[in-house]
Amino acid sequence: MSLRRNAPAALLLAPLLALAACGDADPDETPDPQAQERVEELEAELDGMREQVTALEQENAALEDELAALQEATPDEDGDEPADPQAAPDGAPDEVADLWSAEGLIDPLRIHLRHPELEAERPDGWEPGMTEWAPFEVPEAVQGSYDTPGEVVAALAAAVDAPLIGRDQWETTIRALVDEDDPDLAYGAVLGWGFLDDATVGRDIRITLTRTDDDQWEPGGAEQRQHCMRGVTDDGVACV
Repeated sequence: MSLRRNAPAALLLAPLLALAACGDADPDETPDPQAQERVEELEAELDGMREQVTALEQENAALEDELAALQEATPDEDGDEPADPQAAPDGAPDEVADLWSAEGLIDPLRIHLRHPELEAERPDGWEPGMTEWAPFEVPEAVQGSYDTPGEVVAALAAAVDAPLIGRDQWETTIRALVDEDDPDLAYGAVLGWGFLDDATVGRDIRITLTRTDDDQWEPGGAEQRQHCMRGVTDDGVACV
């Protein structure tokens, strides 16, 4: 954005001041009425120019403020983005992961959304975060074989989250992703969010799935992590 500079207008004052100062060299002579009238006209014009200069200076100041605001809202030379008041809380990824990717499989969109009212009520010192992944025992009700990876993940969600939905938990997201290098290997995720708990607000489970010789899918090992509203213990294994 270009910033107009109106300082040259102020240079017009010099000739007007010079003209305004003109008068008869001899104070004893009777002033020329026409010259006196001209001096008065120049003085009036000079006052008008002073007002214009003042207005232009104010306009320049306003433009400088606008330019400074635009520079603050624009990435710097290193490509760093300005601070976003809606950015993800500490401990959460800064950007939503791509769909159909290993990162996207376990990336709950909710952690990128901030709730101003809840944050206003959060006591000082509380820092949201996520625990480290820890082993998770797959329920016996999920053991067995399924036609698709999605059916395995749906069975896991039904076993661990369905009893909580509408009571102690707001929502569950399920995802499945087949390994691009090994078609007999897949991964599933059950992402629970909105727990009625002031410590743990969500929980993610990821599970490995394998294809059998008869083209069925079976659950394998699993692990989980927790999303903490108040913070994570020093060892990273639990919410505080």
